[in-house]
Amino acid sequence: MRHLRQRRGAALVEFALVSVLLFLILFGIIEVGLLLGSQAQVGAAAREAARAAAIGGTVGDAQTRGVNAGTGLHLAAASVYLEKSVDGVVWIPLGDNGSANDALTGSLIRATVTYNHPLVTTLIFAGSTRLLTAKLVMQRE
Repeated sequence: MRHLRQRRGAALVEFALVSVLLFLILFGIIEVGLLLGSQAQVGAAAREAARAAAIGGTVGDAQTRGVNAGTGLHLAAASVYLEKSVDGVVWIPLGDNGSANDALTGSLIRATVTYNHPLVTTLIFAGSTRLLTAKLVMQRE
């Protein structure tokens, strides 16, 4: 009878050690899935903002469309940065917030969207975030 209790105790200790490892792997898989989903949303926001600016929308309209395309994310207009370039080497800001689109037809427009993704593992690592960025270039129509 005493030998049976020792086996149960050993099994319980082994389960405790293995379960910690399994939970770490499980939370890692969840974290990667959430990061990939957020990165896809950030990419969609950049694509929408660049498209809105490429068809001639104002800077404010392009930023608003970018923010709205990032569904589920807490984006602000400051997270969407628009630039223009004639040669693709030198980039300058595309007007002020809400101003008219001053990019010439045929020039390039680049939308950059940044988002601080809060990590699920913040319970373990307090205050942890991951900066996600997406850039997209389109030609002004």
